[in-house]
Amino acid sequence: VKSLMKTFQDAMYVAMKPGFCYIWIDSLCIVQDSKSDWTREALKMRTVDSNSDLNIAATSAHDGR
Repeated sequence: VKSLMKTFQDAMYVAMKPGFCYIWIDSLCIVQDSKSDWTREALKMRTVDSNSDLNIAATSAHDGR
């Protein structure tokens, strides 16, 4: 966990604090430089997001650190 960017660490903390055991981080779960992977996984994001109990958006992290 310590090798992850601070933004990911913070998201994990926020998710674990109320007792969540799982976290989906788009940029870790989708190959960012692969159009085919993004296209395939993007179709799943609606289901993942709509079935989640908690959504976190890192909207102001400069570079994820």
